[in-house]
Amino acid sequence: MIIQQPTIPNTFMNSLVGIRGGQLAATVTAWGDILPHDSSGVLAWHVADEDRWHSPEKEASVRQVWLDGTPVVETRMRIHGGDAVHRVYCVGSHGGLIVLEVENDSPSPIAVAFTRGDLITSRPPTQQPIMGIELPAGSIVLPIGHRSSIRVALSSTGASCDLDSLPGREQVVRGWLQAVEVASRLVSSGGSFGQLATSLIEARSNILLGEVCDPLDDPLGAVLDGLELVRMGARPALWTDELVPLAEQCFAKNARYDLVDLAHMNAGLQMLLSRGGETRAVRDAARTWQRVVKQHSGTPNSLTTPMSNGRRVAAVEQQLCVLGSDGVATLFPGGMPPEWRGANIEAYGLMAGGNTTVSFALRWHGENVAVLFEVTGDTSIELRNGVDSSWSTTGVASGEALWLVSAS
Repeated sequence: MIIQQPTIPNTFMNSLVGIRGGQLAATVTAWGDILPHDSSGVLAWHVADEDRWHSPEKEASVRQVWLDGTPVVETRMRIHGGDAVHRVYCVGSHGGLIVLEVENDSPSPIAVAFTRGDLITSRPPTQQPIMGIELPAGSIVLPIGHRSSIRVALSSTGASCDLDSLPGREQVVRGWLQAVEVASRLVSSGGSFGQLATSLIEARSNILLGEVCDPLDDPLGAVLDGLELVRMGARPALWTDELVPLAEQCFAKNARYDLVDLAHMNAGLQMLLSRGGETRAVRDAARTWQRVVKQHSGTPNSLTTPMSNGRRVAAVEQQLCVLGSDGVATLFPGGMPPEWRGANIEAYGLMAGGNTTVSFALRWHGENVAVLFEVTGDTSIELRNGVDSSWSTTGVASGEALWLVSAS
């Protein structure tokens, strides 16, 4: 089975923050404005340095990232002598809070203006009139000394709190990583493989925040999203009755869908059934997958396929491990991309059918690579790879090998 590998899309222009289950959520624009999903009003920010007021929406120097791929959004804006750094995330404390930190990474004092006055602050805003910029009524200004920061919060319930007692951004990042990496985990020192790892975390974080497909609009996307929730700890019994009929529908209409997505759905469906103790159903799913691969007439136009979060996960993991219609798990089915050569990379918990997962680590020796691998679950599975066709292994729980990449 040959699967054409997809292109991973860039991070969305607007970012989603919130707490798990969608109980509190907000959209963060590319310049750091916050749009709470309770329709309570936009929370924008502006910074005054010794030169002028800076409005992020109008500044070309604004840069934004998700910290380690988690819903902790950092927006940097160039000011005199350095950056103003705006970070936003959500915590479940006190009924749900949107927390903002603004750091003055410059050698001079600054002031930050917020366009909502209902923020929880640790000190009262300045009482001086706001000069040099037009802001909405009720806006407040807080001074920030050089190389220091402030923290404010927006409550979803109107409750007050001690800001110093709230989890910091590092703690929130660790919590998100712990939640999403239960499913699978990629490790790299950076580069393009590191971008894949970040894309995986972003997609799963969005799913945990409730950004999932509607099964009426996108049945396959809904199945892929639901399977990720099960991989991240949701009880299989809560999802089996919903996901299995949808998966059967997608298999029956497989010509509509990309084979990469279907392959990932097949592996996830077997995982779901195995966790639910449905051994016979796992075998039935494997036989169905054999028929689908024989019937599938080609890859649909990717421009018509919505890139949902579950599809983003599939696009990453199917480059690393594909469960074929013959029951063989193939690592790097498309070969070793040139940009990955020489990079020490690791992957843990890739689905390989039923209750089986595969993990591996690569360590390079010149043009060739040493591979340490581990199989959990059904260790009778056969492993192959798309890098060195001379290598395969069956019935081995763990081992190591040297793949001759230069010969591929």
